[in-house]
Amino acid sequence: IIIFSLIIFLVIVGFQIYFFYKNKKILELSIAYNESKYSSSQIDFIEHMNEIAETKSFYGLLASLELINNKINSNQYNESYEDYLKLLNNKNIDNLYKTLLAVHGSYNLLDKINNEKIDKLLTYVNESLDSFIGYRLELLFLLSVNNGNINKINSLYEQIIKDDRISLSIKERVKKINEFEKYN
Repeated sequence: IIIFSLIIFLVIVGFQIYFFYKNKKILELSIAYNESKYSSSQIDFIEHMNEIAETKSFYGLLASLELINNKINSNQYNESYEDYLKLLNNKNIDNLYKTLLAVHGSYNLLDKINNEKIDKLLTYVNESLDSFIGYRLELLFLLSVNNGNINKINSLYEQIIKDDRISLSIKERVKKINEFEKYN
C-alpha cells in the first residue's frame, strides 16, 4: 500500500511539474509575442516573430499571421500567398483554423493576386462548417464579378440570397455589389 501510494504521489507531482512548465512556456511565448508585436524596429519584429512562428503553439500561429500581414502591408502579395499555403498545409492545425486562414487569406489577397490562387485558397474551406458557407460563396461571387462571368454571378447571387444559413450582412453586401454591377 505504501509503494502504491508513493507511485500515485509521484505521478501526481510529475503531472503538476509538467503543467507548471507548460504554462510557464505559454506565458513566456505570450510575453515574447506581445513585445515583438509592438517592437519599434522592423528588423527586430521580423526576427522575433520568425522565432515565435517556429514554435508549435497558438502564438506560433499568431506570429505567422503577423508576418503575413507585414508582407501584405509591404505589397509582397505572392509571398503572402505562399505563406498562407504553408500554414494551410500544416497538419498540426485544426480544420476550423484552416478554414479561418483560407477565408482570411482570400479576403486579404482578393484583387492582389490572380483569381486561380484565390480559388486554391478556397479549396481549404471546410464546407461542413455552416458558419463559413456564406463567406466562401461571397468570395466565389466576387471572383465571378472580377471574371465578368454573368451566368456564375447570377447563379451565386441566387444561391446566397436563398440560403437561410448565410448571414444578412453577407446577403446585403452581395445585393449591393450585384446592383452596382447591373447598373454600371
